[in-house]
Amino acid sequence: PAAYADIMAANSNIDEIWPVDKRRYIIRSWELAGLVSRIRKRRYDIAIDCSDVNSYSSTEAAYALISGATVTAGWKINERRLFDIEVERYTRTVHAADMYLKLFSGIFDRELEGDPFIKLERAATKEKEAVVGINCGGRGAKRLPLEVFIEIGEEIASSGVVVEFILGPDEADLRPGLAKRLPQRCRLLPPLSLEGLMKEIARYEAFVSSDTGPMHLAWVLGVPTVAIFVDSELEKFRPLSPGSLAIDGRGGVDTAAICVHLNEILNSAKVSR
Repeated sequence: PAAYADIMAANSNIDEIWPVDKRRYIIRSWELAGLVSRIRKRRYDIAIDCSDVNSYSSTEAAYALISGATVTAGWKINERRLFDIEVERYTRTVHAADMYLKLFSGIFDRELEGDPFIKLERAATKEKEAVVGINCGGRGAKRLPLEVFIEIGEEIASSGVVVEFILGPDEADLRPGLAKRLPQRCRLLPPLSLEGLMKEIARYEAFVSSDTGPMHLAWVLGVPTVAIFVDSELEKFRPLSPGSLAIDGRGGVDTAAICVHLNEILNSAKVSR
């Protein structure tokens, strides 16, 4: 999807990225036909459907199948063969990052290794204080009350840390209320492009968020991340960066415990410097 092109561009191992927009193709079918034509002209050796093992995507499968590649591959969907190479699906819960290692290991018939981190250089800043980011947004039931994040921000800022609050384009309605309630030493960032958001997050000593895109962006950038899960699979999507913590918030959120963990991260960062 076009929305994630900047994230993929941060991976120097990727030679080319073709952003796609499914909604646009509904009314501009000729653009979809043009994309398919471009794909087929490349005469790929292999095209892989990278759907989630538990969430089959007909769109992703279609791109692989219409690519004209010599070989197609993906998870086994049912008894009727769809791809030339099919990897048996599994039911046990493993992290999403391991899911793709399992997929590619099955396709190439050998154990593959790798890590999910993006090697983005931390930008030099003029600030002497540590900076912590707090993402207040969330899609649907994943969104937590603003009070949770304000309480965390207030406590962390009281120890001399700069706290930056983040809201995405889908949370524009929350901006006025949050701006009026910001504790001292806290600031609300303006709306950012995905590239701009990546650069901001890379500056942080720590990051706090519900299970959202910015949360995943933070940990793959290597930032210690506290992720609060209220409506998604914790073990499958928890942050993997060193110092990170995944919290089951379905029964409530212990903001004091989160602040203790954040202070431990901040103190360890001081020692490492």
